[in-house]
Amino acid sequence: MDTFHIHIKGMVQGVGFRPFVHQLAQQMKVCGYVSNTKNGIHIEINADENKANIFCQKIIRNPPENALITGYSIAKTTVKKKYDNFRIKPDSGDGIPDLFLTPDIAICEDCKNDLSYEQGRRFRYPFTTCLHCGPRYSISKKLPYDRINTTMSHLNMCPACTKEYQNINDRRYYSQTNSCPDCPVQMHLYDKSNSEIKIDQDVIITTISEAIIAGQIVSVKGTGGFLLMCDATNLDTVINLRQRKHRPTKPLAILYPDIQMAKKDVFINNLEKSILQSKSAPILLCRKKEISNTGLCTDEIAPELDKIGVMVPNNPLLYLIAKECSLPLVATSGNISGSPILYKDEDALTHLFDIADLILTYDREIVMPQDDSVIQITETNQKIILRRSRGLAPGYFPHPFSNISESLLAFGGELKGAFAIHQNGNIYISQYLGDQQSFESQKAYAQCMSQLTAMLDIKPDVIFVDSHPGYHLSLAAATFGQARGIKKLSNIQHHKAHFGAVLAENTLLNIGEPILGIIWDGTGYGDDKQIWGSEAFIYENYEMQRVAHLKYFQHLMNDKMSREPRLSALSLLEGIAQYQYLIEPYFNETEWKYYHKVLSSRSEMMTSSMGRFLDGIACILGIGNLQTYEGETAMKMEVLARQYKPEKEAYYDFEIVDDEIQYIPFFEAFINDFVSSGDVPKICRKVLFSLARLVEVLADNFNIDRIAFSGGVFQNALLVDMIKKLLAGNKHLYFHIQLSPNDENIGFGQIAFHTIQEEKTKNQASSSFLNS
Repeated sequence: MDTFHIHIKGMVQGVGFRPFVHQLAQQMKVCGYVSNTKNGIHIEINADENKANIFCQKIIRNPPENALITGYSIAKTTVKKKYDNFRIKPDSGDGIPDLFLTPDIAICEDCKNDLSYEQGRRFRYPFTTCLHCGPRYSISKKLPYDRINTTMSHLNMCPACTKEYQNINDRRYYSQTNSCPDCPVQMHLYDKSNSEIKIDQDVIITTISEAIIAGQIVSVKGTGGFLLMCDATNLDTVINLRQRKHRPTKPLAILYPDIQMAKKDVFINNLEKSILQSKSAPILLCRKKEISNTGLCTDEIAPELDKIGVMVPNNPLLYLIAKECSLPLVATSGNISGSPILYKDEDALTHLFDIADLILTYDREIVMPQDDSVIQITETNQKIILRRSRGLAPGYFPHPFSNISESLLAFGGELKGAFAIHQNGNIYISQYLGDQQSFESQKAYAQCMSQLTAMLDIKPDVIFVDSHPGYHLSLAAATFGQARGIKKLSNIQHHKAHFGAVLAENTLLNIGEPILGIIWDGTGYGDDKQIWGSEAFIYENYEMQRVAHLKYFQHLMNDKMSREPRLSALSLLEGIAQYQYLIEPYFNETEWKYYHKVLSSRSEMMTSSMGRFLDGIACILGIGNLQTYEGETAMKMEVLARQYKPEKEAYYDFEIVDDEIQYIPFFEAFINDFVSSGDVPKICRKVLFSLARLVEVLADNFNIDRIAFSGGVFQNALLVDMIKKLLAGNKHLYFHIQLSPNDENIGFGQIAFHTIQEEKTKNQASSSFLNS
């Protein structure tokens, strides 16, 4: 009998692949082995060619539910081997990694049932997992994925768990995170004196739940880091949390024990339900009902917003706490506002008692910290990822860069830190790592990059950075490269990276037709050394040409402008000074004189930022002159616009002169409308629809039918829907699919732009050869 070797690549570790293959081998009565390696799953079997192919196809067509196969091969070995049985062979840690890293997987229904089964071994055990769920990426120290390479390596399984682990018919067969109350992950509860409260493990969750119900704030170690939790129906407690965390108005996520309770407060359609119940279990922005039926402090949870961030438990610990409390709970990142999520026990105990009354830790270390992912669904069912993190990072598939053989490391964007790696035909995109202008976020970014590059054993041929010379990541990339002898450092313009990202996501890099790229965001260093942000590009024949942008206005006070919409309004009104009285009340006399002096000094720094443009409009309309969190005024403008329901959409006109979008006619029309009517919701809607119509005008001006969108402005669900309703009938529209439109996609886009440049060079070389 012949011997066949099968090699399977992709997301094949941590998903129950080896047990699945073993079970199939037993069913088909074949002998051999299955093994994990750094480049995927390897299988050898004794079989004739027909049976071997059937065996292989059964694996490929019906893999484990959380697996993702990106490639496979089957071949007869040159040397015949005789196997007497089928076994799971010890893992091999040799070679360069060539596989996907499995994200953390939300608790499955079977494990929920185990938690509730009073006669079972895992009744109320808060670290119950199986082959189909549990921590993966967050606890992996190196590859291949096996218990010894995770932060559970110090825990030995009890006889009962070992029996499950060795039983081919058990769903915990070869489950690397297997444990139970007899070989537990131990919990530790601390009070404000930083002293551990000595109570039995089986009453800790009840103690936590009672404290929450009594109005206390509790910090709980989650899958990717510490959360701050409290009763979301207790107004005093929620206000207390905001005061302690210095988070006055930014919306807070709400954890419900189940979707049925969530539906008492928000609207959830079938698509939204499927996302909440998915293996990534993200926070989902859901439209709130006029009246809460649970007593939720709606106005304090999401001030002046019409959506609430909803989540259901993603792990057994949160599941048990939520069930026992049986009410909506605030579940927000355990950090000091503006800093990354805390994930080390010692850091939580040092810093979080400024906020929390109790802290719950446990003896399973987190090595890859992650916030919860955040998603929203628009009325036209367009999915918009607002934050890509736990449950979604770090894998990306399908691979859009088929012609790249180099190892690449892209440092991404500064304000929404997330780096990207290309190696062995695989793409890895890190979890969201925060604003890199914060020292704490820089440390988190460096730690994650160090961990992931070591795990993947990557030695990049090229490093990519944003072209902004003053960004921290530009310096960090240079330092990283020097330390490793990497001399090739490539600077890539911010908005071209955005455009490259959305092109690559939609497999448009090699398309033969021109594509219009609408890239609207807050800031990006331009090729002309100005601050871009309302860019229209045409992509054709591997060339990106900037063809239109908002007429430049002064960029005042650097980053302060993004925090103070009143500065954007002042700059935009410079050419129409007769309307400056509308914003004068937002400045004291000293500020008014000082900023006018700055304005008249004619700074060399100008901007075309659509984000700042919208900030200025919001300020003029009285929506907000200062921001307490990023995007606050834009979000409130969207809410107001949704309140107005026109019979027919109206708009204000822009004037396009050469490559400039002139906004003065627009401004004069909208301000006259505001002064005469004062109808802010109506005007907000007209402003957003004007932007949708501007896209149409640009596409028609350049006679282009394909339009791609990227940049933080396209996190606006209403604007996206307006564009789709206006243009979907006669234009091909492309939005991000697996990535956020915000700067988290920049690393991926830097690799995409590099691919474009490589193809352009090849084409030019080919053309020169043919013409010679």
